[in-house]
Amino acid sequence: MSCWRPSCIFGNGKIFTKVRTEMVELGKILVVDSEPKTCNAIKELLMRGDYQVEACFSCSEALRLVKNNDYHMVIADLKMSGFDGLELIRKAKKIKPEILTIIVTGCATVESAVSSFRCGVDDYITKPFNSFELQKGVYQVFEKHWTERENRLFYDELRRENIQLDFQKRLLAKKIRIAGRDLTAANKKLVQKINEMATIDEISKVVTSELSVDGLLNLCLKQMNEKLKVKRSSIMLLSDDRKDELMVKICQGYKNDQILGKVQKVGKGIAGCVAIEKKPVLVRDVSREHRFQINQKADYITNSFISVPLFLDKKFFGVMNVTDKISGEDFFESDLNFLCTVANQISIALENAELYKAIEENCFNTVKFLANVLEAKDFYTSGHSQRVSEYASSIADLVGVSSQEKKTLNHAAQLHDIGKVGIPELILNKPDKLDESEFKMVQSHPIVGESIVEPLDFLKEAKCLIRGHHESFDGSGYPDKLGGDEIPILTKIMTIADAFDAITSKRIYRSPKKVDDAILELRRMSGVQFDPSLIDAFASSEIVKIKSDYQALEYC
Repeated sequence: MSCWRPSCIFGNGKIFTKVRTEMVELGKILVVDSEPKTCNAIKELLMRGDYQVEACFSCSEALRLVKNNDYHMVIADLKMSGFDGLELIRKAKKIKPEILTIIVTGCATVESAVSSFRCGVDDYITKPFNSFELQKGVYQVFEKHWTERENRLFYDELRRENIQLDFQKRLLAKKIRIAGRDLTAANKKLVQKINEMATIDEISKVVTSELSVDGLLNLCLKQMNEKLKVKRSSIMLLSDDRKDELMVKICQGYKNDQILGKVQKVGKGIAGCVAIEKKPVLVRDVSREHRFQINQKADYITNSFISVPLFLDKKFFGVMNVTDKISGEDFFESDLNFLCTVANQISIALENAELYKAIEENCFNTVKFLANVLEAKDFYTSGHSQRVSEYASSIADLVGVSSQEKKTLNHAAQLHDIGKVGIPELILNKPDKLDESEFKMVQSHPIVGESIVEPLDFLKEAKCLIRGHHESFDGSGYPDKLGGDEIPILTKIMTIADAFDAITSKRIYRSPKKVDDAILELRRMSGVQFDPSLIDAFASSEIVKIKSDYQALEYC
């Protein structure tokens, strides 16, 4: 129909074209007037507008037609024989409540208009009227009806979408709760395993008090040397690169550690044969032992020698050797039995050390994975923790921290923002200034991060760095308002690395700054937020130069 407006598109593409299409098909109208001439005149006027129009001259006939036909609108004269138009409309709406109605009258009064609208009449037209007024009135009634229907459909669509969204939110919340429970359970198991490893047999307290392999083996040799009163001892472990070679890992009593790092083929010599057979060997006379290489025999002061395998179940670690009693006596079976007991304890300790290291790595990787998932949700912070770790390591190298401190610094840098896991993304990604409550929530993340890693004993040194990575040199930071020497040097290092990456990285609220500008910003805050001595070291570091060169290429 030429009078209809084109279809309108709303929202997500689920448009109400169907509604407008049905409008085009609408227009079936029944005109009712007891005056045939007037009735036919109205019919003729409406048919010019491409409406489908029928006419009748009595109310009873009109009700019959309404009941048996799909009329969209009834136009009735107010005053007719039998019963008036309002009575007709009341009865017609009982038959079809959705039918549209217009009253026309030549005796318009306020009372009749009010009565008409109270009966649910959609429009009230007074006679005489011209073609334009009638067409406009009919069009406006149809337009109002379908606008209301569009709104209802749009509302229903929004309601369905909101229901689906609410369902997805509940589903996501459920998955997060399950993941949280699983992570907590896994964390408890890991902590339990670490604690179990710390509970050792009374006999092996000294041996297993050291979890680092080098420290452990040194303690073992010291205890053996003191117990057996021997001059020289060594422990050979399978080479990391080649499993067919034994390498001297630890030795005591040799001048300048002359055999340290020496390699023995598995299957060759005494130690090599012990590695193959997994059986201890007590050599009473070195000179008659054919499994020794000729040039080795001259190295021994006495004729006696013990070599025992280090293995647990079917897992082989290496070989332990002892030679030359201080007394000059030979070794006895009792010495061999003692050494086998110690070797068994060493094997358990080596297994525990490997297991501890694996659990430590798995536990750290689990927590790190959670931190990476948090960063992956935000394009602007993806990779932030890894970069902070790299920057912090470069500063640590310049100021000369120990390898263990550097490991602690790396752990803390990787996990320093883990406490943000409980902060809503709407706050983390808010481009505008945070309000007071939102800022306090963000400020809580160092404390939350500390509580997350609290149960993990191997991160006990890193947790204070996580808690303090927003402290300032002048004491204005948070959460503890520490300042100056109260802040550990590793924390100061991580604070600089964190700030540098934040300044040189893109954020939702600003573009990244150039390296030179970032260094200027760090220097400006030197003595306020950062330790001045560390700023100078970092500014001259190789990684800053590399970052600057790379950034220059990006701007080209």
